[in-house]
This record gives sequence, structure tokens and C-alpha cells, in this order.
Amino acid sequence: MLIISQAHKSTIWQVRHLPQNRDIFMTSGGAGSLHLWKYEYPAQRSKKDLEGAEMGVAGSVSLLQNVTLSTQPISSLDWSPDKKGLCVCSAFDQTVRVLIVTKLNKV
Repeated sequence: MLIISQAHKSTIWQVRHLPQNRDIFMTSGGAGSLHLWKYEYPAQRSKKDLEGAEMGVAGSVSLLQNVTLSTQPISSLDWSPDKKGLCVCSAFDQTVRVLIVTKLNKV
């Protein structure tokens, strides 16, 4: 079953994985929004195709949270390597924002 959804209603400018958990990542968009995602591993990592050759199975992603911070693109985003959930982003509106993402230990 393949489900396709649009992440942002504009260009995705960046993707950054949480250093403490590679399954969680944030995307920044051209409409000034941030989306927090979680990667879900498939039940089987590989399967055999019709000819019997092994092929990989893609997992899925689920949207955990999203927020619009600006009317301009968020062009830069980075997570703190030391403090889980602490990140910083900048946008074309000439602002730098420090963000705290909470409850990441419950994901």
C-alpha cells in the first residue's frame, strides 16, 4: 500500500536528522514552515521480487508536528548535537529563531 502526501505546499529547502535519533527529522519549507517527521521501519527490510532477487522495502514517514514561523522561506536549520530538541533556524525575513522541540523522548 502506497500513500503519498504533500509535505509542504512549497519547495523543501532543507532536511536535518535529529543527532540523537536518526529516525526523527525536520524539513524546512519555502512558505516559512517546519515539519517534524518520524521514519517507521517496514515489517520486513527486504523481499524477493517476481524473479527471486532480493530487493529492499521502503519504510514510511509520519508527520509528528508542523508550524509556520514566517512568510518567507526557512533557508537554514540545524539541531544541537548536545541538547536533544534544541535547534536554530533562519529565514529570508532576516530572523534567527531558537526553537525547543519537546516530548521527543516519547516518540
